[in-house]
This record gives sequence, C-alpha cells and structure tokens, in this order.
Amino acid sequence: MTTRPLRILLALAVATATATATATVAHASPPALRAVQPAPCVDGARETRGFSAVDDSEIRWTEASRYDSLRLHAIAEWNRFRKINIAPDTPITVNDLEFRDYYDKNDRAAGKYERHGNTAQTDFILLNRYWVDEVFKDKDDYRKNIVIHELGHALGLCHKADRVNSALHMATNSKSVPTAVDKANYMKLWG
Repeated sequence: MTTRPLRILLALAVATATATATATVAHASPPALRAVQPAPCVDGARETRGFSAVDDSEIRWTEASRYDSLRLHAIAEWNRFRKINIAPDTPITVNDLEFRDYYDKNDRAAGKYERHGNTAQTDFILLNRYWVDEVFKDKDDYRKNIVIHELGHALGLCHKADRVNSALHMATNSKSVPTAVDKANYMKLWG
C-alpha cells in the first residue's frame, strides 16, 4: 500500500521539476542588443533641419534626370524611416528639390546637393554623368549610393568619417541602402 503514494509523489516531483526547467528555459532573456548610436559629423559640420530641403515634414521633388531608377531606389530607401515623406511635386505643392544631371570629367564629385535655402526656392541634387555612366557604369551599388548619399544631405544629414558604417562617407562607397548609423542620425534629427 505504501508503494502507490510513493509512486504518485515521485511522479509529482518529476513533473514539477520538468515544468520548472521548462519555465526557466522559456523565460530566459535573450542577450541585450546594443543600440546603434548616431555618428558625429566630420569637419566641424552639424546635422540640422535648417540645412535640408524638408518643408512641412516632406520633400516634394521634380526631375530633369535620366536616372529614374537610381532616384526611385534612394527615395524608397529613405521613405522606409517614415518621418519625412519624399514624394513627387504636384500642381498644388511647392517644389522643394529637383534632380538634375551634368557632365564634368574634372569634377571629383559624383553628385552634389545644392541648398538654396530661401522660401519657395528649389534645392538641387546634381548627378555627374561622368561618374554615374563611365566610372561606375558596371557598379550598380556605387551608382545607387551616389543618390542615397545626396538625398541624405537633402534630409539634413552630414558627412561621416570613413571608419563609420554609413552611406554618408566623404568618399563614394558601395552602401546602396542607408545603414543603421544613418537611421540613428535620421531619427535623432527628425525624431
């Protein structure tokens, strides 16, 4: 008669130990992920809303550029962050930014952001066809980065040091999407 209660107690102890072990494993916390911090600007520059093409939480753009796919890729990548809407200009909106091409073999810049800064004046992203069509003709990631980089400036972001994993390096690189550092800087500026 004593074997039955002992068996029940033993089964209960095993079940309790198994449940406790399972609960401990199920509630174990994953290792903490370190948040990516914004990176500082180079050359004493600073990121500012005032040096951007943003107007009322949006950038309205037009184009006179042959690089539609590069422009659309860059816009889609920056629009993923959902704070600033980058959208085509319409008849009832003010044009904030225009994409244009130029050709200059002696210009070391593959692209430029020109800020004009006055109310109702259009800023420009200028793409150098020498770099886009000749130097980087077979390097699609580099071509995409030129536009992502310049659009980052239109959003108020500054150049980063080469050691920082960013699409806003001083030198052209193959970052064809904004990185976690770029997102951290964007969110710090636009919140």
